Amino acid sequence: MIRLPITSAQFLAPIILSFELIAICGTAIAADLPTEKPPVMSVAPVPPAFSWTGFYAGVSGGYGIDHASYPFAVTTGAGFASGQGGLTQHGGAIGLQVGYNYQLSNMPLVGDHLVIGIEGDAAWSGINGQSTNLTVLGPASFGTRIESFGGIEGRVGYAFDRLLIFIQGGVPYATTKSYYSAAGFSGSATETRFRIGRQNLVGAGAEYAINDNWSIRADYVYSFVGAWWKSFSPAPGVDIGYMTRTSFHTARASIDYHFDLFAPATPVVAKY
Repeated sequence: MIRLPITSAQFLAPIILSFELIAICGTAIAADLPTEKPPVMSVAPVPPAFSWTGFYAGVSGGYGIDHASYPFAVTTGAGFASGQGGLTQHGGAIGLQVGYNYQLSNMPLVGDHLVIGIEGDAAWSGINGQSTNLTVLGPASFGTRIESFGGIEGRVGYAFDRLLIFIQGGVPYATTKSYYSAAGFSGSATETRFRIGRQNLVGAGAEYAINDNWSIRADYVYSFVGAWWKSFSPAPGVDIGYMTRTSFHTARASIDYHFDLFAPATPVVAKY
């Protein structure tokens, strides 16, 4: 048998092939081994703190009541009568309101909790009362009905996150119907009163934000629109008058929608 000489390349080829096979197997085994590197997690952004800043609008419903005494006088060809009566007014109301709140930040003592605002509201009213008095000229009845009321008021509150405790004050208005029946005559007159400096509205309440857009609240308001002598002259020589008073206490419940006009844009978060 004739043996051919073995070259160096032929001698090294099996060795190189063996190393390549070992490297490939090692890589495959390493891929299956557990890793100590933590998995990549997507982190949700921290939601921004709730703020009362912004415009809002809503509806309200409530009940008003008041009691006051009043003088009256009746003059006819048959004589003169006068006296003092008492009038209790009460009834429901439903209305609308719009306003703006601004939550201050970094204020001394109160930090980020102080909220100031302004609001305008108007309501249809069924607050009504009538009283009958016996006189030498016969029964004399006098009544007052508050047909609508509202006002412009400022608000100052302290926010406990989504709960806002506030006080309010401003200028009210009212449309009042005064009516009478006396000495065989009857009639009525309606007036709207809004006089800055002669009227006042004060109140307090609490509001809670259900979410970023809706809130509910309950408040108490006292409105003093005025008291004035109302005189009627239904015929020559006949004069009938009494002191009408437009003031009332109202308890209300409201629901408001808050507009996100100045809300920051929602951040974009990458997902893995």
